[in-house]
Amino acid sequence: MALPLLRWSDVQQLLAFALINGVCYIIFRSIWRLYFHPLSQYPGPKIAAVSDIWYAYHSLAGRWPWAVENAIKRYGKYNNPGNVVRIAPNELVFVTPQAFADLYGSQSKGIELFPKTQINNHGSDEHGGIIWEWDPVRHRQVAKELSPAFSGRALKAKEPTLHRYVDYFIERMKLLGGGAQGVTLPTWTDWLCVDIAADMAYNRQMNALQDMKHPPYLSILSGFNKAMVVIQMSWRFPLLTPLKYIFLLTTDMKSHSHIRDHSRQQLEQRIRRKGAVEHLDFFEQIIPEDREPPKDRQEMRHLEQVAGQLLVAGYEPPAMWFYATIYYLVKEPGIQKILAEEIRGAFTSYDDITPSAAAGLPYLTACLKETLRVMPSVLTGMPVVSPGAMVDGTFILKGVVCQSSPFAMARNPHNFHEPLSFRPERWLPKDHPLYEPRFAYDNGKAFLPFSQGPRMCAGKEIAWWQSRVFIAKVLWTFDLEMVSGQQVDMDRDLRGWGMYEKPEIRVKFLAVKGKMETQ
Repeated sequence: MALPLLRWSDVQQLLAFALINGVCYIIFRSIWRLYFHPLSQYPGPKIAAVSDIWYAYHSLAGRWPWAVENAIKRYGKYNNPGNVVRIAPNELVFVTPQAFADLYGSQSKGIELFPKTQINNHGSDEHGGIIWEWDPVRHRQVAKELSPAFSGRALKAKEPTLHRYVDYFIERMKLLGGGAQGVTLPTWTDWLCVDIAADMAYNRQMNALQDMKHPPYLSILSGFNKAMVVIQMSWRFPLLTPLKYIFLLTTDMKSHSHIRDHSRQQLEQRIRRKGAVEHLDFFEQIIPEDREPPKDRQEMRHLEQVAGQLLVAGYEPPAMWFYATIYYLVKEPGIQKILAEEIRGAFTSYDDITPSAAAGLPYLTACLKETLRVMPSVLTGMPVVSPGAMVDGTFILKGVVCQSSPFAMARNPHNFHEPLSFRPERWLPKDHPLYEPRFAYDNGKAFLPFSQGPRMCAGKEIAWWQSRVFIAKVLWTFDLEMVSGQQVDMDRDLRGWGMYEKPEIRVKFLAVKGKMETQ
């Protein structure tokens, strides 16, 4: 028996019925989220309370840290130590040191009590490497395997590698940095840091400084910068998932596949060279004892994830730290002059500059800390899921997503005097001649650029000695000057998705008389 054909009027009625029901559902859901949801008591943008649109807009715009900072200023109360704002229907952001400690520092037997959400997991359910791993137990296992690679002895063994690349950078700046147009700062700091990171991660040679061009790996990584956030947002809006694939098709998938195959070959070669490399690297700790690439696909994928994440973690944060520190030094010539005098007065020769010696320079440390304070140290809020626990004196129901903002916390006038100004003096000891009492009440506990707890940055110490050596060697050899005619405002121009997209700044590296012969 044939089914009767639907008339156009019937189709119109069905569509109208579906539309009306959809609109009613959205209205009732919005009312419930605004006034009856367990998080309805918390202030925040109304659109954020009813939808993930606010979250997605600012993330896709590359301005998430600033969006959270502005939301705290508008909806929070800086004088209220329980400062918290609702940023999504089931998500809160906290910006106090105690909340930060509760969210990321609380643990039991080395396993965090607030597990990481899967929203930032770009690995797989089986293997998220070390950074993307959301399962607390698996994360601890990988972290324990890698921990010997970050010991003092292991870092000391990597010191010659650091000097080799920084010295190469210095030589390049002698040749190219003194001209009227200087050099493009983000390009050169990226090249330096990707060379260091690849060699230290698993003895891989990128040769960016040598070839003076972006290595293919770095080009592909930059090309997928925004894609990482698009993927995250597709998880918040499942119905829009097809748009994710359209976006990914606009990237060069063939090139990405080629680079990934090349990286796998490099990794397999490194595994076979276990114990027979120029210097120990971070990857040495997890190479199979038989020195053969695992035949199990999942295990090999895990090693790929770890190697790739060690490389990216060793490249992107230091590159931003180097870049931003030089940016503030050329913007503040008086501060640069004081720092240069400290460095040049502390060492009799260029070769005397070592990580341990540079660590004894208080103004250098103060400048580097101040850079970390005024710039976003991470581009996400590091979201975690409440197990049903107290956060800064408030009980947060199980399943509520919580995050913090080290950026907003460190630029909060409740925590720091003149929070938007670059003032290294705030970090000096009281007996230092340049110490200023007006910073005496700054809250150092609100400065947490490396996080804390089980997921605290394992590379904190190596990042510090890399940055100290780099800035010390640069300012021993050069006076830095921004090329005239540039109007760069970092709070206005900086963008960040999976990684930073830094504004172009041209800087002149002017060799100091008597410092040309460095080696």
